[in-house]
Amino acid sequence: MKKTISIISPVYNEGEGLRRYYEEMSTILANEAFAPYEVEVILVDNASTDDSARYLEEIAEKDKRFKVVFNARNVGVFASSFNALHYTKGDAVFLMVPSDLQDPPELMVDMLKKWEEGWLLVAGRRLQRQEPKIMQWLRLRFYKLMSQIADQTMEPGVGEYQLADRRLVDELLSIPDAAPFPRGMLAELGYKPYIIDYEWRAREWGKTSFTLTKLFRTAYDMTFSFSRLPLRLIMILGFVIAGISILFGLLQIVLYLIQGPVAGRGITTVITALFFFSGIQAVFMGIIGEYVGRIYQQTRYGRRVAIQRLLNFEEEEDRKAAE
Repeated sequence: MKKTISIISPVYNEGEGLRRYYEEMSTILANEAFAPYEVEVILVDNASTDDSARYLEEIAEKDKRFKVVFNARNVGVFASSFNALHYTKGDAVFLMVPSDLQDPPELMVDMLKKWEEGWLLVAGRRLQRQEPKIMQWLRLRFYKLMSQIADQTMEPGVGEYQLADRRLVDELLSIPDAAPFPRGMLAELGYKPYIIDYEWRAREWGKTSFTLTKLFRTAYDMTFSFSRLPLRLIMILGFVIAGISILFGLLQIVLYLIQGPVAGRGITTVITALFFFSGIQAVFMGIIGEYVGRIYQQTRYGRRVAIQRLLNFEEEEDRKAAE
């Protein structure tokens, strides 16, 4: 019985560019590297507002290897692609092969060969990017920052364009996370990937929906999902404020002994107590937040992506996969 390779491709307002995507993907799948396998391509439409649905229906009608999941609402590219994992059958899964073709699909051939050699995880790394210099600089700064503050090591330039063995996919699906970032989750699992460098292409059609605002939002979410540094900073700040208040109190005692009272009766005590207890409160809030954050990470899972309809998922198991 042939093994199966699953490919997940997120879609949002790609329109006629999906025809180009289908042509290139079909060419790659005709490569002899894919000949020994059954292949399924799961296209996940994230509630597109253009005519992408029409082109997706056209592809699904033409080629039964291409299955389509239509989200009822836009849930973001990461949650949308991660949800598609529930529908995959593959012995190995390409976690995200964007339909805009900026990440070269021909790299899948090399990634597949490395999986055949025994690597459980093969990752593409964006060594160069065909994008404005300011965006390159911002991405580089962010990845370097995350490598320093994250609770696990994240390889700069490595995104979701990765090939994962079914063993890893099952482990990913078992992680309780309602706002999944696969690259961070894979880093948490600790598997060492084989890395293949490539150049990230400029978009040839349409307009990217991943604006600067969304990039900052992604950075914000990743920081709070994979680093407890903000909580630690609050706790440290609490200790600093409490320490300063103690020093302030000692200074007032020294001044009182040297030159007598310099403020109204009780004012010094009130000021010192206010700063001290504010600092102590921040310490306790930081400590409590540290534990609440850990508990929250384990219990927040449960939000599912609402599916509007499916194409080419013929078996009952496929229909119920994400329930």
